[in-house]
Amino acid sequence: MIQMKKSLLSLSLVSLLFSASSFAGNLTWGDNTLEEGQFKVSGAVRTRFLHKDYADQALQGTKNDDWKLADIKLVLGYENPNWIASIDTRCYQYESLCDAVFLKDAWVGYKFNQEQHLTVGLQFVDFGYARLWGNSYYETILNTVGLEDIQNLGVKYRFKNDDYHIALGFYPRDGGNYKGTSKDSSRYSGNFVQADDLNEGTDIEEKNMWIGRASKKINLNADASLKTEMGASYWHSDLENKRTHLEGTRDAWNVFALTELNAWQWLFVAGAQDIKNADDLHPQYSTIGAFDFPYQVANKAKFVVNEFSYAVDKPIFKLENIKPYISYSQFLKDESGFKDSERVMAGVYFNYKAIGVQGEYIWSKNDPMTGSSGNGLAQGDSNHWNQLFYLSLGYYF
Repeated sequence: MIQMKKSLLSLSLVSLLFSASSFAGNLTWGDNTLEEGQFKVSGAVRTRFLHKDYADQALQGTKNDDWKLADIKLVLGYENPNWIASIDTRCYQYESLCDAVFLKDAWVGYKFNQEQHLTVGLQFVDFGYARLWGNSYYETILNTVGLEDIQNLGVKYRFKNDDYHIALGFYPRDGGNYKGTSKDSSRYSGNFVQADDLNEGTDIEEKNMWIGRASKKINLNADASLKTEMGASYWHSDLENKRTHLEGTRDAWNVFALTELNAWQWLFVAGAQDIKNADDLHPQYSTIGAFDFPYQVANKAKFVVNEFSYAVDKPIFKLENIKPYISYSQFLKDESGFKDSERVMAGVYFNYKAIGVQGEYIWSKNDPMTGSSGNGLAQGDSNHWNQLFYLSLGYYF
């Protein structure tokens, strides 16, 4: 009976998603060219199916081959000729609806002109090519490390035109902890957190983060069918060790390039991080937490990301924005005896009206978000490759 109810719930959710496509669209009020401005409400309701060959500590535990509600996203935006603002909240379902709730963005900005903006609040940091280092749903392994798709609280200046993109931000602190079951890891971004067990992890607060990025676009032939954007970014911050009451630092850098040949894209990112965590018990690794799950990350490592993708330019059977991709990311640890971490993803995204579909197959090793223990990104567990198939079906408005 319980299984039947779950099946009926999943079927009802899918039916609701497809019937909703007939009245999809952003909810907007006003005009962003006028002083009164425009308000916009957008978001998504996403379900997911997964199949895996492991039982993990993170997120889903031993559950397998089930389809259920994954998350609800709600975004409120505002814009007029001079001001912009956004609030982005996320509700995730692990065991019950909204048992983990995070604030992803909450910022306000001033437009000096179309090329220059100044924003203040909880916002993504400009480290690497963009907020996302590719097209995958799970993102690269550097998201779990805490370097990709990271939101912190601070002020950022951005200059962007057809040739250059420059950003410099100062972030006094991270975005904080929200509703969840862990001590300090209920958050969207991978941040330094207090470990649930201080015998196994650390208690570190990252502060005074200076993060800068610069890139230039280059046309490599006359008709611009072959072009690239190349750049670099740097991250320096102070670390306060709450257990030892000593100060440490984090320094990280990367170089990146997005090269496009007609509909083909190749994204390359390479860099390193060096964390001095001022911890006498665990000097080789630090505790990072995200999505209500704390885990350990090696303090010194190099990293590499490669992704190849193809943007289909015309709809196929009314399916639009079709983009297949394959991504390979590595976290190569400097500490002797630590096993490297890797994540390979092959997938495709497309949408039918307001219904977005994304499926990907993931192979990974020493990856705490896909089968390894909380030490996967530190000492590592083994060189066994775990496998996960993830299918996301969502209604976007």
